[in-house]
Amino acid sequence: MANMLSDVIGAHAPLKIVLLQPTNLAAIDFRIMKVFPALNIIETGLHNGDIGPNTTVVETSSGTMALGLAIVCMHVGLKLHIFGDRAIEPPLKRTLEELGAEVHLVGATASDANLQLLRKQALLEFIDRTGATWSRQYDNLGNRLAYARPAEEAIRQFGQIDVLVATVGSGGSSCGLANYCRAFFPEMKLVGIDTFGSVLFGLPAGRRDLRGLGNSILPGNLLHEAFDEVHWLGANEAYQAAHRLHRETSLKRGPTSGAAYIVAKWYAERFPRSKVLAVFPDDSSRYENSVYDPVWMYEHGYRSELARTEPVLVHYPLGANRGWCRFDWSRRSLPAVMGSPHSVN
Repeated sequence: MANMLSDVIGAHAPLKIVLLQPTNLAAIDFRIMKVFPALNIIETGLHNGDIGPNTTVVETSSGTMALGLAIVCMHVGLKLHIFGDRAIEPPLKRTLEELGAEVHLVGATASDANLQLLRKQALLEFIDRTGATWSRQYDNLGNRLAYARPAEEAIRQFGQIDVLVATVGSGGSSCGLANYCRAFFPEMKLVGIDTFGSVLFGLPAGRRDLRGLGNSILPGNLLHEAFDEVHWLGANEAYQAAHRLHRETSLKRGPTSGAAYIVAKWYAERFPRSKVLAVFPDDSSRYENSVYDPVWMYEHGYRSELARTEPVLVHYPLGANRGWCRFDWSRRSLPAVMGSPHSVN
């Protein structure tokens, strides 16, 4: 298992710290970030007996967790069923199936507010029929714990980290990286990035054009008290940021990486004495026919002149409604923040 761990990580998620501009900015650059939690969850299950050689693993995902699990389950010979939606584009679906996974797409569009609940319902019905084992990326502690190794490598290569900027979906990478880093740098600031229509930081569930971050359910791996500040970005802002990241650094990555880049760069430019580390969770392979296709961008109304390039400070989460907004979370619980608004913008 140890050799398999090294081989899988080395092939699919090599750890690289990329130095950027300004000089106090860097990124931990993953190719397929979710290989880390997928491998940790499956490895732990095999070790403690929750997963056996004939176990069928199931998960709800329409992105890189599905791919991470498909890679790991292929290596250890486990059957995998993924419950996703139409955000799984045909190329990704073919990749998952070639790795041996069976993909079930729920009958809903990718922007439905209740999308993840529908996926979960289909998954639970499958478990009732088959007795399959759910890897539970949203609540499995193995998700958060998987990021100790990337955090250790980031500290080894980058040194002290004053600000960590990460997009938030399951809470695993942001809270996992922060937990390990704060063992060395307890004052480190954690900045989370969400999107509009996501319930993670107090907004009502709604249409989410930007995928890869955000959630329509509250995952157990999300620790609100870990966050110092929260930013919300719209799809256009993240898409334009991915192009900006490519133009300015030559790194062609997905919009979640773009979102992390512009927020981290905003911090690095305003606090030049602070060392800022951004988390780049994805490459561009899923977005060549959308975000990186100028015709698709134009037809869907995503234009650079319409994107905000600075965040608007709001004094209560419900004041965040479009573009790019930020809020001082101050390591508080969700009820503490939502129960005492100072003002609503």
